[in-house]
Amino acid sequence: MRTVVHGKRPQIAASASVVGHRDVRLRVAHRPADVLQVTPGLYVAQHAGGGKANQYFLRGFDIDHGTDLALFVDGIPVNMVSHGHGQGYADLNWLIPETVQRMEVFKGPYYARYGDFATAGAINLVTKTRFAVNSITATGGMFETWRGVAALSPKIDGIKPLFAAEVYGTNGPFENRERLKRYSLLAKLTRVLDSGALLSVGATAYGSGWYASGQIPDRAVSAGTLDRFGTLDPTEGGNSQRFSLFGSYRRIGANADVALSAYLVQYRLTLYSNFTFFSRDAQNGDQIEQNDARWLFGLAGHYRFYRTLWGMRFDTTFGLQVRSDVIDNDLSYDRQRERLRTVVDASVLEASISLYARERITFTPWLAALLGVRGDYFGFSVDDHLEDRGSTGSKTSGVRQALRVSPKASLVFSPHRTTDIFANFGVGFHSNDARGVVLGQGTVSPLARAIGYELGARTQLFGRLAVSAAFFVMHLQSEIVWIGDEGRTEASGASRRLGGELSAKLQLLRWLSIDADVTLSDARFVDAPADQDRVPLAPRLLLRSGVSASHPWGIFGRLSLVHLAKRPANEDGSIEAKGFVRLDATVGYRHKRFAIEIAVQNALNTAWNEAQFATTSRLAGEAGPAACRGTRAVLESGRFVGCDDLHFTPGWPINVRASATLYL
Repeated sequence: MRTVVHGKRPQIAASASVVGHRDVRLRVAHRPADVLQVTPGLYVAQHAGGGKANQYFLRGFDIDHGTDLALFVDGIPVNMVSHGHGQGYADLNWLIPETVQRMEVFKGPYYARYGDFATAGAINLVTKTRFAVNSITATGGMFETWRGVAALSPKIDGIKPLFAAEVYGTNGPFENRERLKRYSLLAKLTRVLDSGALLSVGATAYGSGWYASGQIPDRAVSAGTLDRFGTLDPTEGGNSQRFSLFGSYRRIGANADVALSAYLVQYRLTLYSNFTFFSRDAQNGDQIEQNDARWLFGLAGHYRFYRTLWGMRFDTTFGLQVRSDVIDNDLSYDRQRERLRTVVDASVLEASISLYARERITFTPWLAALLGVRGDYFGFSVDDHLEDRGSTGSKTSGVRQALRVSPKASLVFSPHRTTDIFANFGVGFHSNDARGVVLGQGTVSPLARAIGYELGARTQLFGRLAVSAAFFVMHLQSEIVWIGDEGRTEASGASRRLGGELSAKLQLLRWLSIDADVTLSDARFVDAPADQDRVPLAPRLLLRSGVSASHPWGIFGRLSLVHLAKRPANEDGSIEAKGFVRLDATVGYRHKRFAIEIAVQNALNTAWNEAQFATTSRLAGEAGPAACRGTRAVLESGRFVGCDDLHFTPGWPINVRASATLYL
């Protein structure tokens, strides 16, 4: 656990936790999604400029942009199905960190409330209903970085209002200036009705544009022909917009709880990338353009009631979730952002309806069981606007339906009032891209099954030390996935993930604490030969530790360390993603009228790789296999297509930012 949770312990799993605003704000938040990194065992990376969704790693999963991690904000799903860049694309760049009240973390597929993408886990970020005090914050830092935030909750009779606005810009440390600019807005009104029910409505708006340096080949940097912060295609980057309306109603009674919510999201992304440079097209280069435009709307509700029978306590929940995505996406081959040829052009309608039930039975004060089941029905419809697909002459148009039933079960044994022991089992799934599902009908699993097991314990000692430990096993079904960057399907065998987590937090003084967490995992393809069974980029060891202070005199700060160990970047381990150790720090002072803060990322100025991939690429001037010194040459039908090499996005060097906040 990251924090000591006051009140009744959340008896779900040893790996479940609730993280408060205080723990979030003490950490260096280089990007909005960095607030997630307070989660033990979770690492967040960026590899194509600050406007693209992050890359997530958790429990032996390279989750890419969200395929196996379900993200929510106030219960509204962030992951995008059948996205133009990748399945489950979860972009949190619109989030304003100051609005986050707490994070609810659920690892594994053990929770009936969460369905699609909740295999490695699910995280729900809950925003505030109002700010305790109005404020304006200005930030300036290295690499022409600037930020402004207004957080306002004016007094309105009978209503709790919240208004937040953020503007941000940076050029980053790259030779090809990032030129990132974004704005984010949140408006939220909450009212307590005469019945005691809570009614909330709100809206968000977000827009950004940026350039990116992409992932560069290690061989060019090692040879001295390319700087670590250089680029081979200065026109990479993109722009994105997101607008939403949402509302919720909740009534909590003595014996029942009713909740309803609805949301409407309009979203658009244009992304320019070049991963292989001149491998596919030696004359024009390999830049691709991906576009995704969609309307997303949904409803959710649950009814929860409590009763006591035969001396046992029953806590019953029935829930309903409905979602529909109306999508247009395409992929084209470009040269410096000018279209050459359209490869994918399709309209997708994807809808789902989900029912779930959960029963918590408290047999005695020291023994409880949680039983759950979830049913998900998906409909996929694809209209391919191209006359054909490549040389095959086939189209991806068609329809398909799929149903998945997912049972869940947990047992909680509490031998002491400060100690819980958990055993968890759950079946979950992630959906696959509608185009791959329709094109591969009969061979592609629309809803790829995951089966997870977990055994763990959590305890609090001496009122100061909180410790949790968990051992987990995850089996992921064989599947065929849609490769958004290429507009095709690719086979992936069944996999197994095995690992353990240990987290601890020691409250030395009321204002001073030490925390540490370590995650070890091993990810393997179960049907592959022993020398070809590594799951590429799956994290093996992630270690975090830190010291946090929040003194009554107003002084606050944190010193934190993160270590991600080296790991295989391809199936045979011949290419390795490099590990790193990074030290971050914050220090500040808060007065009732103002606050000042200095944040330092990468305080030791370590040369580290933020994101890494094993990629076959061809650079300008590489005419044949002789160019692949120290790397493996790749030929297809006798044609030289490039060198198999480690490609990376460099992590930022030492980065200092100063902020000043005025409380109004």
